[in-house]
Amino acid sequence: MTEMMISGLELRLQKQLEGAELALAQGRYEPAITAAGAVLREQPACLPVRAFLRRAQLAHNRRGPNIFIRFRHSCQLRWAHGQLRRHPARAVAVADQVLQIEINQPMALDLLGRAATVLGWSTTAIFAYDCAHLNRPHDAELALALGHALLAGQQAAPAMQVAETVLQRQPHHVAAQHLRRQAALAVALAQGNWEAPGSYREKLRDLGAASAAPPPPLR
Repeated sequence: MTEMMISGLELRLQKQLEGAELALAQGRYEPAITAAGAVLREQPACLPVRAFLRRAQLAHNRRGPNIFIRFRHSCQLRWAHGQLRRHPARAVAVADQVLQIEINQPMALDLLGRAATVLGWSTTAIFAYDCAHLNRPHDAELALALGHALLAGQQAAPAMQVAETVLQRQPHHVAAQHLRRQAALAVALAQGNWEAPGSYREKLRDLGAASAAPPPPLR
């Protein structure tokens, strides 16, 4: 299964999503969340549905689950993490099941990002890590996970910005330096200009030296 847009959904699912959008516009959050969640269970690779569901959940702002449900979710997520490489689609289903109730559960967002990466759903991985990063903006590891997802999704310039942000707080963070170097090289390769005098190895060496320069000071 590859990532898809709403236009790629079956007609009945498109109609179901239209009903969810109407319900949200009318302030009927529960029907909107239920309908969108049902569509997502059938087509978890449709990022616009996932984004709509999260928007409805954030608008609803319902009370979180009790401690027993949170503990059960934690157990489910740990099991799914252990099965991730063999059953990534099942891991997505577990993450979505938890996120239907706990929209900002960090382990679930991380699991969704990792499983989406294994499945090749680059934009879904970016979405998952971005949601997690918004909740914990000073978590360097989450930021770098987002940066690597952006880089894998052919978004090198934003990936470099993420690395720079981490390096502003932690100038000697080795993983952030490595991400910045990778992203800078990807940006240069995308921009081209390899016909100018000098070998491509020299250009890469120059670029690597530039990317190793200290990050700009915090404003």
